[in-house]
Amino acid sequence: MSILNDTLKSLDERNKSEDFGLPPTVEVSQRPSWPIALTAVAVLLLAVWLGVTLLSGTTHSEKNEDGFSAAAESSAPSVNNPPAESTISERVADSTADINAPSQGMQSTPLSESDMALQNRASDVAELVFNTVDESLEDDEAQYRKRVTTTVSATSTADDVNASSVNNSANASSPQSELSAVSKTQPSSSKAAEPKPTNIITREPVVEVAPKSPEQQSAVHLEAGLKAYNFGIFDEAQKSFTLALATFPQNNEARKQLAALYFGQNNNLQALQVLSEGIVISPSELIWRELMAKILVQESRFEEVLNLMPDSLDAKALAEGRADYLILKGTSAQTINKSEQAISAFSAMTSLQPNNAKWWLALGVNYDALADERLAISSYSRALAIGGLSSASAQYANSRLTDLQEQP
Repeated sequence: MSILNDTLKSLDERNKSEDFGLPPTVEVSQRPSWPIALTAVAVLLLAVWLGVTLLSGTTHSEKNEDGFSAAAESSAPSVNNPPAESTISERVADSTADINAPSQGMQSTPLSESDMALQNRASDVAELVFNTVDESLEDDEAQYRKRVTTTVSATSTADDVNASSVNNSANASSPQSELSAVSKTQPSSSKAAEPKPTNIITREPVVEVAPKSPEQQSAVHLEAGLKAYNFGIFDEAQKSFTLALATFPQNNEARKQLAALYFGQNNNLQALQVLSEGIVISPSELIWRELMAKILVQESRFEEVLNLMPDSLDAKALAEGRADYLILKGTSAQTINKSEQAISAFSAMTSLQPNNAKWWLALGVNYDALADERLAISSYSRALAIGGLSSASAQYANSRLTDLQEQP
């Protein structure tokens, strides 16, 4: 152990006495350290000053931004949510804390021109206070007056708050006065409440229109059918005439037009059906018998014609002057040798048209068929006296008159 210590000691002594061939070490002169400390303190102070300046400017900008956001949030009308007073209180408390915080002997930077212009806007606080509408109030007179009074007081309070915020922007107590002005204003004091316009519902005078009778409705359908028929729209005309009869069966004109329409389409069966319904409804109406007789004569159905035209209706036909009715009956009866019914019809015709020779001739022919010589001679003579017969008819009348007169 001692040998090791002696060896180390000898090596240490040799290191101190010998340089081992290395160049001499450069020695640096020692400088005092107080300039460096002074520089560091200056830099630290400068950094603190810059930090306080930036913090103060950020606080003012956040305050203005919060004012704008509160005004924007309060601009939307709400019934149940009052203005965000809690948010304002928090912002004011934060700004108060920032102002009252120790600034290490330095004062905060005054507001810039843009910040002053934003605070001078009268709409910030006014909108915050007035843009909440309370729709739960009724529009009676007392509450209307109350809203007007509250609006006036709120307006004056808002003006005071604006003036205080502009004149005392650097004072720490200004946020508190602004907060008190806002808290005293009721959220129900909105913009000058105006009476709601009363919606007056006007109605046209009720005009009571009497419903059309079935006869009037049937007349409307008849008119529509006639128009359709004139334009050649026969299907529509048929529908309108049928509807007119269904509405009012006594519409004789509609029945006549419908029967004529069927007859023109060679649909005699339907035409006879329509006319027979008319006879059932009004048996004394000769028009339906007459129209049916025309169709039956065309089809040579003479027996059916005579069944439709009994002798008891000849007087009515004469009174009504229905020559066609009497001619159809007399011609049909003479064709099938029903002389008595023919005489009944032609006698009425000679009364209706006494100066027409052919009716006297037809009467003489039927008397001659019944072997009534006296009335036959009288009828032939009257026909020849009146004249106007065809040559064949006149020759036949002269021949029969001579034969009857020569008989003993």
